[in-house]
This record gives sequence, C-alpha cells and structure tokens, in this order.
Amino acid sequence: MRSSISRLGLPVFLLLLSPVRCATPSARDSAAKPLPAELQQQVEKALKGSDSTLSAEDCAALVGWTGPMENCTFTPVAGGKAALVQLKTGCGGDSCAVQVFVYRPGRPVTQLPDSVGDGSLTGGTLVLTPSLDHVITDWVGWGSGTGDRRVELYRVDLRTGEAASWVKDCFSPALSPGGRWILCRNRRGDVLKVPLTGGTPALVHRSGLSEEDVYWVPYGYVYPDAVTFPSPERIEVSTDVLGGPDGEEKRTLELPWRE
Repeated sequence: MRSSISRLGLPVFLLLLSPVRCATPSARDSAAKPLPAELQQQVEKALKGSDSTLSAEDCAALVGWTGPMENCTFTPVAGGKAALVQLKTGCGGDSCAVQVFVYRPGRPVTQLPDSVGDGSLTGGTLVLTPSLDHVITDWVGWGSGTGDRRVELYRVDLRTGEAASWVKDCFSPALSPGGRWILCRNRRGDVLKVPLTGGTPALVHRSGLSEEDVYWVPYGYVYPDAVTFPSPERIEVSTDVLGGPDGEEKRTLELPWRE
C-alpha cells in the first residue's frame, strides 16, 4: 500500500505561456561519430522494437556518458526514427537521479537539461515531437504555499538545448495519434489538450476528483498516468485514486477521441 502525502494546495488555473527562454544549462552534444559496428547493429535493431536495456559499456559509447550509472534504458519513439536513452545514475530512498539523452540517427546525441530552477525536467514523461526538434516534458517544482508543488509542461529545443515554460498546471504529456495535439493531466486528474503549435488548453475529460483524491509522489517521480490510445479513435485514461481497502485504487475508462 502506498502512503498518502498531505499537501496544502492553492486553486489551480490553466494558462498557456508564450515560450520564454530560461537560464538553463546547455544540453551536451555527443558528436555524431560512427558507432562500433556491433553497437550500430544493436541500435538499429532496438529502434524497431520496444524498450531495451543497454550495458553500461554500450550506453557510454552511444551517448558519451563518463560517469557512473545503475542502468540504461533505450526507448524507441517517433515510430522508430529516434530514441530516448535514460540513465539512472544514482538512487536513494524513493527516487533516482536520471539523465536523458535523445538519439537521432545521423545527428549528434543530445543530453536534456535535468532541471530548471527548483524543478525536475527528466523524471517523468517525455514526448519527442514529430519534427524530432523538441521534447515536451514535465516540470515539477515548489509552489507558493508551504509544502505545495507546482507543475508545468516545458518544451526543450534540441537545437539549442534550452528549455522554455509551455503550459502551466499540466503534466504527464502524450502525443495524439495524428501528431496534432499534446494531451496532459492536471492535479485533479482531468485531461486537457494543447495544439502542438501552441495555443489555449482545452478540456477533453473532467475526472470529477479533487487534488487531494489523486495519488502522486512528486519527489519519487510518480505522476498521474499519461493517457494512451488503444486505437486512433479511442483514448484510455487511468488515475490512481486515494481511498479503498488498499489505500488507493486505479480507475480506468475508455473514451472516444477525434483528432
């Protein structure tokens, strides 16, 4: 049973921000030099599959990481045109330090900034846009109230390595099947959609829950589930809700979706 976390919340408002450049560490690029033949074959095969685990040696050769790592996961995205390479570089308690690299064949491997200000960027869900030039990711930091947390979506420009605030009070992004929308969840478990080109978030599904009902662990990177698409015309929404005999229960429903 997971333990609940008390938090003092302020009213949540959804607001789209014009992208503002933040003072963030520049992403490090690993030169797009040829990989060893055996590793190149392994990567090409992995791009056609699902999540796979790379050895520390292969991972270091792929992304240029020279520090310690506990494991390395290779996740194909964008229909196998690219991959997210996630390194856990140290774990303690309920959380791990995570470094994320974007692998795009023929381009430099780009490391994402892991934080902006007091918020984490790489512990939750990451979405690579169809252009392969941007990553949409969660940002979770401290709010204005005691013990309160603030959530946003950030957009990372892979050409510059800079992160910009994109949508307030929404996280757990997902790309729609047609590639036109980013869908996200707010602290109440509602589902909203934002045009990939930017714009005002629109409500897709209202959960009927309060912030206190929805289970999440900000310091452990346990956020509300991103929506999934069983088919191009259907959307699945899962929410961990506090209460019940086990302390929490997962509620899942399927809804129609139109691009």
